[in-house]
Amino acid sequence: MKTIKLFISLLTVLAFTSCEDVIQVKLDKGEPLITIDAFVNDMRSTQKIRLTYTDDYFSQRPNYPVTGANVTIKDLTSGLTYTFTDINSDGNYLYTPASTDTLGRIGHNYELTVTHQGYIYKSTSRMNRTTKVDSLVSEYNEGGGLANSEPGYEFAFLGFDIPGDTVDYYWIKSYRNGVFFNKGGDINICADAAFGNGADGFPFITPIARGITPFGEVFKLNDVCRVEIHSINLETFNFLLQVQTQVTNSGLFATSPENVKTNIVNTTSDKVKVVGWFCMSAVGFKEAIAQ
Repeated sequence: MKTIKLFISLLTVLAFTSCEDVIQVKLDKGEPLITIDAFVNDMRSTQKIRLTYTDDYFSQRPNYPVTGANVTIKDLTSGLTYTFTDINSDGNYLYTPASTDTLGRIGHNYELTVTHQGYIYKSTSRMNRTTKVDSLVSEYNEGGGLANSEPGYEFAFLGFDIPGDTVDYYWIKSYRNGVFFNKGGDINICADAAFGNGADGFPFITPIARGITPFGEVFKLNDVCRVEIHSINLETFNFLLQVQTQVTNSGLFATSPENVKTNIVNTTSDKVKVVGWFCMSAVGFKEAIAQ
């Protein structure tokens, strides 16, 4: 009986092994599209709008920069226009406000205009209010566990949603020693102080407050943790939610990939498409040292 069971097991293994074929997926190459990454805020620092071309789905190389474009943001409320310049011809169009000024004003509406090779791309965004980071707290973790993380400090923040009749949407960004946690699973967004409506004026719930230390990450002694609360609108909230879903879309229950939304349009021609997103954000922030 032992011999028969062993023989059956070997046959089963051989059967599954013989059915494994490597499938090479060939995708049609489309025309490159312009990608516009235009997340701009009211901090007193250099603002950046990045223009690149899309690449093949399986490409591992950096996207090629779009150079020679004219990029402006117009404050539709005040009439002021801000010009972004690609100083290094690397697709990074920059604007540096005066040390005592900011580009954005809460409650103002803005229009992005990108002109390139005869085409004009436009989008609009309103800068909504944000809230502040009241404090940052850290706790030492011995490491291990489900995340199999190293020993180190985990940060959380304390803050409150602004009470009012409107729903406030936030994108909470965190940094370790100036390096942004930018993986798809690190996107930390909320409506009011939770993942949906109904927490108006409340403190941010624990998963959001502790989400500034991504799963599996820690801060070492004397590392600097920086947290920024960016105001966004419902459309940007849904866009970031879709990005998070697509980037982390894997495993047994993965769904078919889909095109991520864009709020930028080509006003010159319907035949030449553009992808990307424009958002104006007010920012509250705070830093603390792990100790």
